[in-house]
Amino acid sequence: GGDRAFDLSVWRDLSHPELSDNEPGRLVTLGFDGARRRDSTRLVATDVESGFQKVIGYWPRPDDAPDDWEVPAGEVDLAVESAFSTWSVWRLYADPPFWDEWVDSWAGRYGSERVVRWWTNRDKAMAGALRVFRDAQLTGDLSHDGDERYAAHIGNAFRKDLQVRVEDGDEPLFTIRKERPDSPNKIDLAMAGCLSWEARGDAIAAGATAPKPKKSKTFGSR
Repeated sequence: GGDRAFDLSVWRDLSHPELSDNEPGRLVTLGFDGARRRDSTRLVATDVESGFQKVIGYWPRPDDAPDDWEVPAGEVDLAVESAFSTWSVWRLYADPPFWDEWVDSWAGRYGSERVVRWWTNRDKAMAGALRVFRDAQLTGDLSHDGDERYAAHIGNAFRKDLQVRVEDGDEPLFTIRKERPDSPNKIDLAMAGCLSWEARGDAIAAGATAPKPKKSKTFGSR
């Protein structure tokens, strides 16, 4: 529908799972958007050179979860550690609420210049990142591994238009939301993917390059 933030048919056409076998040591960026009890936590990687995205980790709240259920933070930490040890991670852009201590730990482990707090509640900054993320889909600059969970979250994302335009005559900038606040349809991977794509753009703007590839896991493996 017209209120959808992204075109799901376009997204599906960007699926290229054959690109999942990128060699280790490549320059990548990560996007992290987390929750602790009531929602899912997700980690998405983007290959800087090719624009290929991969879901590195996804920890949804089970439908039958008890009230005291929490995201397995140790598993999340291991996924982050695996990413940094396997590839050349230029930046991890992390939305910090509920994960402040872990973001501090990652910054201490990998460097505060590589682990960056990126607050998604800044409407104008978030809208700018989402516009670039959406445009990359329309131009085909972005590709992905065909993960159906990611596709579902892309399709579930609805626009929330802001009273802001880049230039007169442009469409309004927008953030993303669920169809309704109590909807069970998640959009979290779309947010993490957008953060990873934003970091990729900043890497390109900075002229970042990767060191010589290491002989270890392939891009996207757990």
